[in-house]
Amino acid sequence: MRQALVRLSLILLAYTSYAAAAPESPAQHSYRYYLTGSAADVQRPTRGLFVLQGGGDDVDHNYVHMGQMGGGGDFVVLRATGDDEYNEYIYKLCHCDSVETLVVDSRAAASDPFVVKTVRNAEALFIAGGDQGNYIRFWKGTPLQDAINFVVAKPAPIGGTSAGMAVAGEFVYSATGPDSLTSPDGLANPFDVNLTLERNFLALPRLQPSSLAIICWDHLRQLDSTSPPR
Repeated sequence: MRQALVRLSLILLAYTSYAAAAPESPAQHSYRYYLTGSAADVQRPTRGLFVLQGGGDDVDHNYVHMGQMGGGGDFVVLRATGDDEYNEYIYKLCHCDSVETLVVDSRAAASDPFVVKTVRNAEALFIAGGDQGNYIRFWKGTPLQDAINFVVAKPAPIGGTSAGMAVAGEFVYSATGPDSLTSPDGLANPFDVNLTLERNFLALPRLQPSSLAIICWDHLRQLDSTSPPR
């Protein structure tokens, strides 16, 4: 009996030693990250710019101008769904050091140090389309929201399309109700359960013509009629 206990103790000791020495499985990130261009962080002088793109076709010159105002530095795309479909497109247009896409689809991801650092280091920032309800649910009140506003305050170019533009206003239809709100329903009943509003998601300063350039989708199409929208 004693010999059996000794053998069992030796087996348990060997297993414990192996388990302690075995490498840990790689941690699963709470975000997805895509890079086109250089992985090194660069620091370039930036100038303030708002690109308010109302959804639909992308306008090439928007990204060209964002790259210019971002000094050709690191261009970060933020989204909660999708993947890296913007990377190659923007990289060819903006002549930037890199284009990085972060898919941030949880509050844990919005608090991840890598996500926060990548956004704060951006020389240009673009919020993709999708569902603005995800941006409110996942990003508001997190370090990521603070990082976005840090980029705005540099100042550096920031833009958005569709849902990414919707969250840029002082008052935001957050789309966090059970269903999407229609204009007739919202106008008929201001207390409709789907009329969900948020305020000050982004701390954008007043759009002063003396300090900021505003590129609107319809306006730019009139200016650049020689280049059809994508």
